[in-house]
Amino acid sequence: MNRTMRVERLSVSGVRPGEIVVATGVAHPERGPVGSPAAPLLAAALGRGEPDPGGRRIRLHPMDGAAGAVGTGDAVLVMASYLELDGRAVGLGAAAHADDRAAVDICAELVAQWAGLLRSRRLLVAAPEPDCAGARAGVETILRAARVARREVPVHVYGRPVAAVDRIARLAEAGVAFTDDLDAVPDGSVVAFPPHGVPLPVRAEAAARGLGVVDTTCPLAALAHRDVEAYAHRGDTVVLMTGARDTAGEWVSVSQAPESVLTMRNAAQASDLQRFGVDPERLSLVVQTGIPVDDAAGMITALRDRYPRVRGQHYDALCYAATDRAAAVRSVAGAVDLTLVLGAADDPDAGQLEAEAAAGGRAVRRLAAAGELAAAWLTGVNAIGVVPARSAPGALMPQVLDALAGLGPLSVTEREVRTAPRPAVDGAAPGFPAQPGGTVVDA
Repeated sequence: MNRTMRVERLSVSGVRPGEIVVATGVAHPERGPVGSPAAPLLAAALGRGEPDPGGRRIRLHPMDGAAGAVGTGDAVLVMASYLELDGRAVGLGAAAHADDRAAVDICAELVAQWAGLLRSRRLLVAAPEPDCAGARAGVETILRAARVARREVPVHVYGRPVAAVDRIARLAEAGVAFTDDLDAVPDGSVVAFPPHGVPLPVRAEAAARGLGVVDTTCPLAALAHRDVEAYAHRGDTVVLMTGARDTAGEWVSVSQAPESVLTMRNAAQASDLQRFGVDPERLSLVVQTGIPVDDAAGMITALRDRYPRVRGQHYDALCYAATDRAAAVRSVAGAVDLTLVLGAADDPDAGQLEAEAAAGGRAVRRLAAAGELAAAWLTGVNAIGVVPARSAPGALMPQVLDALAGLGPLSVTEREVRTAPRPAVDGAAPGFPAQPGGTVVDA
């Protein structure tokens, strides 16, 4: 790429005084069509004042450098371009009216800044599917129910599935309604239970009213709920390990036996349980689905050290989806110079992914839009990690990849971590049925 790099000025037309035009493509007199997928990054940088456009209008538009070669242009295009291995030309550029020398200088500064970043790069996408298998299956089941429901009586979902914004949008487009109150569900209509489940009283009320029920509760979540109920029924206090973060399913698990459940968010709380008057001989544990198993492991150890007689779930019942996602993020973040977390500024899921990526001490940035990518972030960066959060629209990933591809040849790979069940060997007892989000290999 470096040997074919060219920085030049071309005479063009179609630029009015008082504006700067960022080229979305250039018809080059020698190289032919020059693509510029990074154009939105340059326009956004100008919008942030990097460099300051001085009040000039910023516009994205293709430029015809070939026409200006005959001397009819009244504007100056400053551009950089290079040739891909297949001969295609890629570049970036900005133009200003020839009489506005200050604007031309701004274009030159802008192009110099971004052209200095042109290089080949590796890009690793970590855990490209933000939703677990249970969430994906649940949304699809609700969509199928919506397709066969009468339009005048839409399917209602009690609560909201923990799923990517695009999946939630598909439900809304299909006419699905969301509610936190069964009174809002008309008699004789259908209510869907989300993958993280619903409290026992909600199930009982739906049955008593004769509502049609579409139950998309994840099998592992349902198993955890049954365990809470069963352990409480045998007279145990149930320690529900929820981790530091609230999860949508936590209150559902507690609802199975609210008078018998104590939540545990960290290992230090193991020593605090005695103030609740727990009987060391009648203590059980359940790990809340949706939290990393690594988080639960330390709590389990602390609880067992304090209460050696504690009983609880078989490890095969644990959900590894969150664990695998976090491991993929850490693996990618440790292998790159910069990790980009795609998601909204106020999204807790994006915040958790950002924390996982930052644990390795590398640079981490959050992007809610491709244009937020700043030139300063990419200085000296040869490898970039990209992690989509649930709040990231599906279009954001290709926009980011496309823009980065405009800054040099890009090799894109994906990295996932998947914990899968080990099949039974030589008559050994098989484990639980295959989990929707991956299952356990340790015990």
